[in-house]
Amino acid sequence: MLPVYEQQVTAIGYHPVEGDNLIPLNPDGRQLNGSFISNLGLMTADNGPGYFLMSEGGRFGPPTCSIDIGAPAGTVIFAPVDGTVAGIRSYNLKGECPDMEVKIQPQFQTNMLVVMTHMDSIQATLGQPVRAGETRLGSVRQLDGCIEQQLSRYTYDSGNHVHMQAEYLNKKSRP
Repeated sequence: MLPVYEQQVTAIGYHPVEGDNLIPLNPDGRQLNGSFISNLGLMTADNGPGYFLMSEGGRFGPPTCSIDIGAPAGTVIFAPVDGTVAGIRSYNLKGECPDMEVKIQPQFQTNMLVVMTHMDSIQATLGQPVRAGETRLGSVRQLDGCIEQQLSRYTYDSGNHVHMQAEYLNKKSRP
């Protein structure tokens, strides 16, 4: 489930991130920057939102290890899955920008976490149960002026977004 209301989404982009425990995501929808040949079977399909596969930007890994969901700064972010808040921390993005991260352990998935970053006004608390599409976690952080946002290449705004990825708790957890 997207963590923001669909009508507030400005763009969706997948890109690689580095890490040993990342779970590649399976996009639902139509790749908007694919070749004509790769899009032939999708031209009449209405099977989800359009998305972009963004360049690596110096990162390595499968091209769908993470998703950036574009939305205006201040847009409310909801839990994308049912589960429990397993972590909240502040950190410096690229050593330059203060940022926040929220980790959710999905219900019935004790071997993985959903990690969300680029958040502001955190409303979640550690150990809090969350429901997909209902529990408010915070809001989209304003990153323009702090870092260049790759998503801005695919939308008409500055590219503010919430970043999500799924990861195994440890390598031994992989099925």
